[in-house]
Amino acid sequence: SLDNAERYYDSHLKYGIEAIPFGDRKYPICLAMTPNPPAMLYIRGNESILKEMPGVAIVGSRQVSRAGEEITKRITSRVCEKGLVIVSGLAIGTDTNAHMTSLNANAKTIAVLAHGLEVAKPKQNARLANEILDKGGAWISEYPVGRPAFKQSFVQRNRIQVGLSATSILIEAAKDSGTMTQADFAIKAGRPIFAVVPHKQHNPLNLNCEGNLQLVAADLARPLKTSADYDELMIVIYDSIKRINEYSKMYLENINNSLF
Repeated sequence: SLDNAERYYDSHLKYGIEAIPFGDRKYPICLAMTPNPPAMLYIRGNESILKEMPGVAIVGSRQVSRAGEEITKRITSRVCEKGLVIVSGLAIGTDTNAHMTSLNANAKTIAVLAHGLEVAKPKQNARLANEILDKGGAWISEYPVGRPAFKQSFVQRNRIQVGLSATSILIEAAKDSGTMTQADFAIKAGRPIFAVVPHKQHNPLNLNCEGNLQLVAADLARPLKTSADYDELMIVIYDSIKRINEYSKMYLENINNSLF
């Protein structure tokens, strides 16, 4: 067993990956307080970025429209101006635009991956993934080295994105899409959701937003229609950060009291 543990440790050390168990002082409290947090968190890159949590999750469709791409850049830039970390999933489309905009703004970003951290996938984003590390960001996963990505893994990683974030912003999402599971986890965690929706009823920008409209109609997400809504977005983000920090203190106090 000791030999297996040493080999396990060395396999991660080889790639500069640190394993952080639940309950460790480095484990982000904002994630620990959410439903079903990972028992183990693996991080490659700037470990100190965990101290800057919660960040802001910006996610959306892989089939992003031209308007959706521009909206992603504008929203991400506004959030980066405030020095907040952008959390996304490195997927093609919206995630890529969010990460790239963060790097162009000299801001930090975290890629939450659905597999072991020996290499970042998809291959098309290998250069982007390495740039995230080079510029002070990180890759994060709940899976050890050698664990491939399965379909359900992409759903489950969304709960980590939610847990690391004060607010989730959905740029474009079709009904029953993977992006909609981000909203499901955010609702369970009690974290605010913003959803980009058309500024006019006939959707002149051809946004891929059936899921977004559904969330807004059900009063589960706040709408983002134009840049005029960005001020409210930032207010909600800061209110959420404040609330999470307050709950974090209570969470730690309860843990400390249970130990003595």
